[in-house]
Amino acid sequence: TLQSHLAAIRHSRWFEENAHHSSVKVLIRLLRDLKTRFDGLEPLTPWMLDLLAHSAIMNNPSRQALPINVAYRRVLQLLSSGLFLPGSASITDRIDNGITYRVHQTMTLEQQDQVCLTAQTLIRIMAHGGFKTILDGHSGLITQSTVWDGVEVTPLDKAFEKPVEKEGENEDMDAEGTAGEEAMETTEN
Repeated sequence: TLQSHLAAIRHSRWFEENAHHSSVKVLIRLLRDLKTRFDGLEPLTPWMLDLLAHSAIMNNPSRQALPINVAYRRVLQLLSSGLFLPGSASITDRIDNGITYRVHQTMTLEQQDQVCLTAQTLIRIMAHGGFKTILDGHSGLITQSTVWDGVEVTPLDKAFEKPVEKEGENEDMDAEGTAGEEAMETTEN
């Protein structure tokens, strides 16, 4: 518990120093609202949202803050491109005593997939003029097919499903492993 409280203090200091721009704060509010409206974004922690908002607004060639509408779309594009999927570059957290880790590692594989497919559906709706509907927060957008300017946007299926573990499978593997080990033993003369 003490470690998590110390990390929270370091995060708040980082936020005071780096996220002082008003656009970052507004984008964080929008992302928190989006998270509460769409269940697929629920695994995102407040710290992930802070880093994501700062990265979307400030990480560009000119190092000038992007407008909110561009940054909002950019956040969804980053999430939908698989920023928080296994093997991705992700966003690193350098706050904890010089140790860097990828912020998405706190989510399970199922949660990472859920965040990605939710963002993909939202970005497809935005591409066909559904900005206002997303901001209004109709949560059915992620679970039902919708039509935008004659284009049907259907929710995506999960790419990752937890493998079902069979009870007898592990026992069979153990029995085969010991039999194979016995067969490989050699006797010395």
